[in-house]
Amino acid sequence: MGSAAGLTARHGRTGASLAGAAVLIAILTIAARLVGFGRIFVVSWALGVTSLGNIYQTINTLPNIVYETVAGGALAAVVVPLLASAISRGSTAEVNQTCSALLSWSVAGLAPLSVLLALFAEPIVSALLGSNASGTEVALGTRMLEVFAPQLVLYGVGIVFAGILQAHHRFAWPALAPLLSSVTVITAYVLFAAAAGAGAKVEGLPRSAELLLSVGTTAGVAVLSLCLLIPLRKLGIRVNPTLRFPPGVARRAVSLLGGGIAAVAAQQLTLLVVLKLAQQPVGATVTYGLAQTVFFVPWAVLAVPVATSAFPRLSAAYGNGDTALFSRTLAASTQAVVLLCGWAAGALVACSAGVGVVISSVAHGRDSAAEITGGLIGFAPGLIGFSLLALLARALYAAETSAATAVITVSGWAAVIFADIVLVQMVPVADRVPALGTGHSIGMTLLGIGLLLLCRSRLGPRALQGVGRSLLVGVLGGGAAAFAGYVIAQLIDASSLFTGMLQLALGGGVATVVFGVLLAVLDRSRASLLWGLLSSRLRVGAATSETQGDADD
Repeated sequence: MGSAAGLTARHGRTGASLAGAAVLIAILTIAARLVGFGRIFVVSWALGVTSLGNIYQTINTLPNIVYETVAGGALAAVVVPLLASAISRGSTAEVNQTCSALLSWSVAGLAPLSVLLALFAEPIVSALLGSNASGTEVALGTRMLEVFAPQLVLYGVGIVFAGILQAHHRFAWPALAPLLSSVTVITAYVLFAAAAGAGAKVEGLPRSAELLLSVGTTAGVAVLSLCLLIPLRKLGIRVNPTLRFPPGVARRAVSLLGGGIAAVAAQQLTLLVVLKLAQQPVGATVTYGLAQTVFFVPWAVLAVPVATSAFPRLSAAYGNGDTALFSRTLAASTQAVVLLCGWAAGALVACSAGVGVVISSVAHGRDSAAEITGGLIGFAPGLIGFSLLALLARALYAAETSAATAVITVSGWAAVIFADIVLVQMVPVADRVPALGTGHSIGMTLLGIGLLLLCRSRLGPRALQGVGRSLLVGVLGGGAAAFAGYVIAQLIDASSLFTGMLQLALGGGVATVVFGVLLAVLDRSRASLLWGLLSSRLRVGAATSETQGDADD
């Protein structure tokens, strides 16, 4: 393993080039996640920790998880690797035919699933809500799922659209789309609350208000996917209905897709187990979803931009046989993800109590502050592993190592299921959400370790050069930041929105200072490397935005 100083020189150019693409993704993702964070407050206010909120969260999660999973799994595993090499060679005909086949297969595969989901909505809803659900609740959930079912096709088409744009290094619109979607859904929540009243009950819910909620949610998915048609038109790609890939591409697609489908199936099974376990206490599905949504913020802002910008470069480098560029890109990206997410995991714990109070203060229904806080503390240790999944799975897919990647990924989600079931049996019903968050962390940590070992075995030690030291620094720094930030944040007795925000800010600020100091003390060269990467993002931000805007025009 080379010295940190050597890594700074070796990976500096790679980090700067990645920053040029990642800065715009990060800026737009931060904006999207801020709006998404606002969406948390709006849904907490409009639905609350109530029976209606529980039904909505449970049923809406079914198609929603397909997007969250497939975006880093099945289709995303196929689109960029299949297109990146052809784009770099300038093979327009191959690009057009590959895009056409990907879209055709996505619609052909997901449309029947949408129909089946709608046809079997009632038994699915009955199984998820459990025997304690009333007939009125099951009927409401059934009607919602029937409206949500078309989201599967929309998600699939949107993922292909986003992959095509990313393969062409057009990152702006895929990062902007979630913001537009969140605005659409927030509007639906506000209209629902105006029609039915905030915190409405299932009994006596007007059908018009119900449709505002369900149709508005599906409209958000439509905006998420179909807005990508705007930049796609400017690429000049000609799409025609066809199930035939160019010669040699179908075999690669099947190989990559097989691993992605296995990952999808494993995570969806995990979701079903979580939804079943979180039916008690009332509203636990809502609080679990709220805690998980907050957990997704640093993952989306810190890990996804790095993974997204690196993916087409990794795919093109592997396709062109440039193993040195592949290794440099992956090593620099992995170090950045580990260090950034080590800090973020500590900050999540430090901010957890304040976040719980802030969200609970605007949510209707029972007090959920302690439950959300516990859920965040449970989720936080798994952030590094979950973020490594976003990056390393893409790298392994780019290197066409899909089968082994699928085995590791499925094993990680199986570990989540096992840990969830065991932990739920060990704690009181009131502590189920923290237990489920902890189970997620256990599985994701094992998954991250497995992917690191697989990368070292299949891609060679150069692909992870310097990552071991970064992991040590990230884990130690994150742990110290979590402890110091959480303890000092307790000096504020938070019980309202304002005091909760103060507690959140204090905990996060202390965690950031502690992590920064420890990073500088433990490894000054890596601190300089990380600061250089962040500074280069800021320096190239304006130029990148202008260049990317021109590219997207």
